[in-house]
Amino acid sequence: MQNFFGLIDRLNAHPEQKDELETQIWQQYGFHKAVLALDMSGFSLTVRRQGIIAYLAKIRKMQHCTQPLISQHNGELVKYSADNLMATFDDCQQALLAAIDIRQQCQQQDTPVSIGLDFGRILTIPQQDCYGDAVNIAYKLGEDLAEKNEILVSDNFYQQITPHTTVQFESHQFHISGLEFKAYSVAPQK
Repeated sequence: MQNFFGLIDRLNAHPEQKDELETQIWQQYGFHKAVLALDMSGFSLTVRRQGIIAYLAKIRKMQHCTQPLISQHNGELVKYSADNLMATFDDCQQALLAAIDIRQQCQQQDTPVSIGLDFGRILTIPQQDCYGDAVNIAYKLGEDLAEKNEILVSDNFYQQITPHTTVQFESHQFHISGLEFKAYSVAPQK
């Protein structure tokens, strides 16, 4: 991470080298990835009713549940932050399957979550952090727009996957933070 921010600091100190430094940063840290952003539901209400320790126990339950599922679907856990999770995947189909399995496992453990998925070119510092539009959209979908136990996928993500026989997708238009975009909710096939 020090090398990454060293390049960013050089960019700030030498704006005349912008093109060269940006190219170097993208070459070293840029990847096309699926991004999974998870947010646990009910923080304020649970803390108010049961206290912070009860909610911290739920966070740990979510972490123990999600880590093996991300690995099982060939994903990389980037980080846990409070009641959030960020993971990346090389394959959108695997990211979708991971999200479905995570939602199901968390529901069985009475740990409701909301999940957002996007795909795009991002800057990745392995097991530390990610940056880019796909990260921002995944978090908007997972934290701000998805309801309890809902998975939302961006249109960009949706275009990367093959038709799926066990789930159906419902199209939605969203406007948030000055952004307008199409996304799909993921539900079991009826």
